[in-house]
Amino acid sequence: MPDRSAADLDGNASDPLARSDSDASQPASVGASLRVTCFIHSLAGGGAERVMATLASKLAARHQVTLITLGSGDDDRHDVAPNIARVDLNVMAEHEPPPGIFRRAAAAFSRLKAIRQAIVHSQPDVVLSFCDSNNVKVLLATKGLGIPVVVAERSDPAMQSLGTVGDRLRNATYRRAAAVVAQTEGQAATLRQMTGRPIDVIPSAVAAPNDAGPLRAECQRSREDSEIRILAVGRLETEKGFDRLIQAFALACGDTDQAMSLRIVGEGSQRDALIEQAKHSGVDAAVQLPGWCRPIWPMYAGCDLFVLPSRYEGFPSALLEAMSVGVPCVSVDCPSGPREIIRDGENGWLVENTVAGIAGGITAFAIRPVHVTTAVAERARDDVRQNFRWDTLVDRFDAVLRRCAK
Repeated sequence: MPDRSAADLDGNASDPLARSDSDASQPASVGASLRVTCFIHSLAGGGAERVMATLASKLAARHQVTLITLGSGDDDRHDVAPNIARVDLNVMAEHEPPPGIFRRAAAAFSRLKAIRQAIVHSQPDVVLSFCDSNNVKVLLATKGLGIPVVVAERSDPAMQSLGTVGDRLRNATYRRAAAVVAQTEGQAATLRQMTGRPIDVIPSAVAAPNDAGPLRAECQRSREDSEIRILAVGRLETEKGFDRLIQAFALACGDTDQAMSLRIVGEGSQRDALIEQAKHSGVDAAVQLPGWCRPIWPMYAGCDLFVLPSRYEGFPSALLEAMSVGVPCVSVDCPSGPREIIRDGENGWLVENTVAGIAGGITAFAIRPVHVTTAVAERARDDVRQNFRWDTLVDRFDAVLRRCAK
């Protein structure tokens, strides 16, 4: 299927594939295969983007799939199946909204119009949207079309506010979604309270490549030093807590003579502040921020400890990835996610959601016997590969989409 931009969707009055708003509500046959339109802001890194790229690709083996993004597609970090129709709207103007309330309102209306046109043109039996503010946009844009929309929350709505107006819009629009999907029971409880409706729970998934395990074993065998190499992965944004990790790393370095280094893989608005913090803390020589790395698996293979320092989470994909490779993991016991994945002391370690807790987790790891950390990491690998399988996630999303399709 060819890629299409927003410009390709203009002037479709004579296009036999285009539906008008009036006939978009006509039922499509629901048989073995559906027309599924997936929607997300972009594929530019991050756990939600990775899951959407993989889920859409796997759904495309069963259905006719269109993937619409708000971005241009130029900054994609995740690939999708070649038989997916891509529509990149290039309307991510909300990062720098135009001055004045009327101009902002006009820009928002134009964005909703572009989303509506793209969805109508794709002729879906059902729409699947990812991430809170995107979900609100899609539900507003499809109002009156009669097209069922399944929305999936990828963060904790109890912790991530959309602002006063945005939260009210989320509560109101989610009530008329065909289905709402959360990743954890905690998120589902919050959404039930917010919307007064049933919520489906589908945890995330991970699949390490076949060579990830052997690559990790080779990296460990070839080590010629005793330095503990610590890894963290994610967007460099405040909620991910990397400022706390640098502070905790500095404390841990002061509490032990063990040589340690820290690598934080990702990009975001806090990069310069994190670099400055590392310098101010006196650990800049031991801290690296290499940006996004593709593929990510060699980063996991070459580390000794993965740390998740997030202030809150949705369902931490990076933690699943690290565990699936057999990396020992320390995670804060933050709202939503880690406690559903880690059984403390069995397949990883949960620590208090503070700087002191993170520092203590690093220090405790440094003095644990290797046979203990190895056994915990092996259990983590087996647990994650058994309990967070892609075939399970795809089957469950497929069931929701079929249930909701026109």
